[in-house]
Amino acid sequence: MSEPNAGNASATRGNRIDELESIRGIAALLVVLYHIPNWNALLYELPIIRNSYLMVNLFFVLSGFVIYKSYADNIHTRKNLLRFQFLRLARLYPVHLVFLLVFLLLEIAKYMAHTQYGIKSSKTTPFVENSITAFVQQLFLVQAIGPTGNALTFNAPAWSISVEFYTYLVFGLIVLHFGRWKTSIFAALALLACFVLATQPRSGYFDVLQCLGGFFIGCCTAHLSDRLTWKFDSAAVVLALLSLVLFLQFKTFEQYDLLIYPLTAALVLSIVWSEDGVIKQLLRLPVLTWLGTISYSVYMSHSALLWLSNQVHRFVFHRSEIWFGGRLVPQLTFGEALLSYIIIIALLLVISDFVYNKLEKPYREKSRKVVFKLPSVPTPVTPGK
Repeated sequence: MSEPNAGNASATRGNRIDELESIRGIAALLVVLYHIPNWNALLYELPIIRNSYLMVNLFFVLSGFVIYKSYADNIHTRKNLLRFQFLRLARLYPVHLVFLLVFLLLEIAKYMAHTQYGIKSSKTTPFVENSITAFVQQLFLVQAIGPTGNALTFNAPAWSISVEFYTYLVFGLIVLHFGRWKTSIFAALALLACFVLATQPRSGYFDVLQCLGGFFIGCCTAHLSDRLTWKFDSAAVVLALLSLVLFLQFKTFEQYDLLIYPLTAALVLSIVWSEDGVIKQLLRLPVLTWLGTISYSVYMSHSALLWLSNQVHRFVFHRSEIWFGGRLVPQLTFGEALLSYIIIIALLLVISDFVYNKLEKPYREKSRKVVFKLPSVPTPVTPGK
């Protein structure tokens, strides 16, 4: 093994690692596939898709890694902490708010359809599951903090940014007050979270614990990567990525879910500290790095598009329906379902690119301009979702 040059251990743009951005983008698409309704069992029941809910845990590890890299040595005062948390809020909240309002409008539409035309939702009663209380919790990003019962209301994927936003705050407070011992505290929190998840998987704090465990494992991974003094062979990336894919394909029991954390940590380390090879070159393809760039918009916008697609199959094409998972789901042939998948992904990428360029990116840049007018602000890494 050769001595590394930290500057070219992996392709970077500023502080962004292109290969990790691509991994984030691919993971976001897997989450989308996981949420597509059971229109056709042959596609729906693919094991790698049914296990892709674990990609959210991968997001947590990636976020911990990049946040540690940018801020672990740059939060020294309360002002630093406020700036850090403000940048996190500006990164997450505009897109969250827009799609929260989209789902509020959908709820109003369902209410009018129910009261005026007698059309009932196959899954929820208007403003019962998606209640006013749930809406207020969504506004303050607390819907998944503790056993509220509202984590999956309105735009359900937003549960993860609920727990991640406050995990950022925990991170910042630890760096500010316990800087010297921060990594030890991060490791302890990660181990404690994983222990509780393993022994009490149905805890009402499951969502928070998932984020704490993954995020602080990501922080510890970043700490370790700063201290490596050699590179891995390029085969390490192949092995790490193959292990993750095989895990998603063949995992059958939930008690093995926690393995996603070390598998993701191994993948991150192999990408950051390995010789260049075919896999890393593929992950640097512009189309994949672009996908990573818009991945947060993909993640936050896909539920609305899937809801609309489901209604089109129900009311426009009048497909027969079955009860599945507590709701009526249209049934399609394999060819129809595959075509629907392709159309949905294509539309989603167009919508997400628009949301990123017209909403996410402008507000992120505005927030940075506000913060950069003040002294002692580190250059942030875009952590994505």
